[in-house]
Amino acid sequence: MFTKIAFSLLCASLLCGSMYAKELSFKEGTIGAQTEILGDSNINPKSSQVEAKLSMDDAIESLKGDISLDLLNLKSENDKRDEHMYETLHVKEHPSTVFQLKEVSKESDGYHLIGLLTLNKQTKEINTKADITDQNDLLKLKGGFSIKMSEFGIEPPTLLFLSVRDEVVISYDLTLAKN
Repeated sequence: MFTKIAFSLLCASLLCGSMYAKELSFKEGTIGAQTEILGDSNINPKSSQVEAKLSMDDAIESLKGDISLDLLNLKSENDKRDEHMYETLHVKEHPSTVFQLKEVSKESDGYHLIGLLTLNKQTKEINTKADITDQNDLLKLKGGFSIKMSEFGIEPPTLLFLSVRDEVVISYDLTLAKN
């Protein structure tokens, strides 16, 4: 009897908790990547076409879900270089990248986010610091992290005597609408 009551209470609390979860959708912002051709120039593609499937209750720490990007939407100021970037990223075989947000914790200087980044069919855990601002019907996320292309099975390209740096700095500045 006690087991049935405890199970009923647990189910009721889970159902009520999910009723208070707010869905969040991408409203505006960018995701960018920065690397460089060693000895030559910087490469700074970015995209403002982001898809977000996130939810949270009243606490920012409850934020969970996916942020994805179609890699063909990453653009720099050089179309030819973009074509090489798409080839390097194996966009035909793996057209998108996804960050699955697993955990958010408050720290003295902002928030710490832990998630899984999938790129080139490789998944790695990512830790990032973020500034998160909750403004009524909007949630703003701003931060960044670094990855190495080689850790995702991507060989940094070379052209003649010039090589692209393995490290890529990912930045995000996103405004999400609470639906």
